[in-house]
Amino acid sequence: MKTKHLIPACIFIFSLGFNTISLAAEVKYRVEDIPKTLLKDAKAVVRTEEISVEIKSNSKIVQKVKYAITILNKNGKSNGYFMHMYDKNIKVNNIKAQMFDASGNQIKKQGGFDILDYAMIPDGTTYADNRIKAIDPEHFEYPYTVEYTYDITMSEVINYPGWTPVEGFNIAIEKSTFTLTISKKANCRYYEKNIISKAKIQHEADRTIYSWELTNLPAYANENFSPALEDFTPVVIVAPTTVKVEGYEGNFSTWEGFGLWINQLNQGKNNLSDETKEKIRKLTEGTAEDRTKIKMLYEYMQNKTRYVGIQVGIGGFQPFDAATVDRLSYGDCKALSNYMKSLLDAVGINSRYTLVQGGDDNPVIYTEFASNQFNHVVLCVPLTTDTVWLECTSQQNPFNYMGTFTSDRKALVIDEKGGKLVNTPELKMELNRESRKTDVTLESTGNGFADVKTNYHGATYDNYGYILRSDQTDRNKLVTSRIHVPNFELDNFTINEVKNEQPYITEHLAISFTSYCTRVGDKMMLCLNMMNKMSESPFQSTTRKTPVSFKWPVYEIDTVTYTLPQGYTMEKIPSKVNLQSDFGRYSTEVTKTGSTIKYVRTFEVFKGEHPVDRYDEIVTFFEKIVTADENKVILTRVL
Repeated sequence: MKTKHLIPACIFIFSLGFNTISLAAEVKYRVEDIPKTLLKDAKAVVRTEEISVEIKSNSKIVQKVKYAITILNKNGKSNGYFMHMYDKNIKVNNIKAQMFDASGNQIKKQGGFDILDYAMIPDGTTYADNRIKAIDPEHFEYPYTVEYTYDITMSEVINYPGWTPVEGFNIAIEKSTFTLTISKKANCRYYEKNIISKAKIQHEADRTIYSWELTNLPAYANENFSPALEDFTPVVIVAPTTVKVEGYEGNFSTWEGFGLWINQLNQGKNNLSDETKEKIRKLTEGTAEDRTKIKMLYEYMQNKTRYVGIQVGIGGFQPFDAATVDRLSYGDCKALSNYMKSLLDAVGINSRYTLVQGGDDNPVIYTEFASNQFNHVVLCVPLTTDTVWLECTSQQNPFNYMGTFTSDRKALVIDEKGGKLVNTPELKMELNRESRKTDVTLESTGNGFADVKTNYHGATYDNYGYILRSDQTDRNKLVTSRIHVPNFELDNFTINEVKNEQPYITEHLAISFTSYCTRVGDKMMLCLNMMNKMSESPFQSTTRKTPVSFKWPVYEIDTVTYTLPQGYTMEKIPSKVNLQSDFGRYSTEVTKTGSTIKYVRTFEVFKGEHPVDRYDEIVTFFEKIVTADENKVILTRVL
């Protein structure tokens, strides 16, 4: 199914199983009937998917689903689970399940499955008022096919069911259909993206029926630097034009209207006590600059509160009020952002509650279709000369720093006039760099030691964070695993963080090594790139199906200084290497001064997306870098 298998062991599970009944002699979904083109790169094949959604009114939606998927191997096992969320406004009924072997013989039907029912606790969430119904086929002989049918009824929701037939990499589709019936009483819209055949439309007296179909789509392999699937595969989004949820009415036809609805939900949530307001004013007394006040209050908020995921009330859209957060000292992204906004209000600084789609892969927002496409809240603080952005759920984030989870994407800023799409700060090349200086002392045996100092900025700073927050034992293992010098020992290391608005981490290593240089008589072969060698290309020279997407720019600069053993010199200074392309740049330069050799390597990857027909050029560019990183010089003993 199209949801992750998430069954925490600590959750009490209620079994709603059925009595075993005799199996009917029914043959369906034979594996040999799958077109051979659909088996390549596939871990599973969707045999049939029939989704019918009827929007009877803005407060009543009925969805019927029939879904069958053949699981080809253990890598596709989780795709055979049934899982669906429900709450007081979403009901899942009439769940039926069957299982078939590779020959299409029925081996289990409804009586043989347990329907599990448990509280929904997504990653990072501590409390939620919705639940999940789930089925685990508990079958381990591959291949096999599971078929599910079920009905869903919805009332007072803003997330309408749509169609995303390609549910993951390495999953092929034999047939998927989507039928959308919209009553004349309903007020909603749909949006197509990457659709080859547009909707077939049938008009009737009291309703309009739209239908889509996708057949015989081979699996997309999960290739390096692939875009998100929704960037290039079919998507149909359905959203209300007008809504009324628990008394809150809104018009979602524009981003402005969507923002006005969010504004309604937040009304009255800025209710700090007079005592707290006075405390905050005293905290910032004597501070003239707004930016300094914002930083003081942000750090106050970080020290006082902690993040607790809470998904309750109006679909998880309405935050806890500021007074509650102030009293309990915890909240989710909505509550903590609203709390921070209230702290700033107390000292006369205006800020904006802001919706964003969080994710390290820089997820797409369909800007031309106003609808709920967000999963996170941050705070935006406009100033006279620039804008401050605050991630309120982290106790570690530096002030005004947006990392890879929320930077460089569209966000919906909310104010009294409604919502407005803006860009969050871009993670530019110069802010997203890894710079390293290595001093190496070589001995005539080919052994030696190195002092390595590396600064990690931007995405590399974010990626290094898990090491910074590990204990010393784990740090040692993690740091060691990142060093790719042959025959080395990690003698010592330190890690320091600089938490300013352009934060970075400094890693300082002391390593010793043996036989780094290859000896041939009185000569030694020295590989110049010690610490940052691209040993293999991230791309293979084979046919590629997906575009190449570089979500973040990359900038690396390495300077390695070698002190040669006494009595040795370099035979020849290698020529400069300079590779230029539309995808990035690479250069190396070697200089010699007395008994030292300096090697400088720079490597840049430009942010961007490139079509498949340029794949061979990309492969060639990276293969040249692999070759250049292996460059060696000959050290000769001087008699």
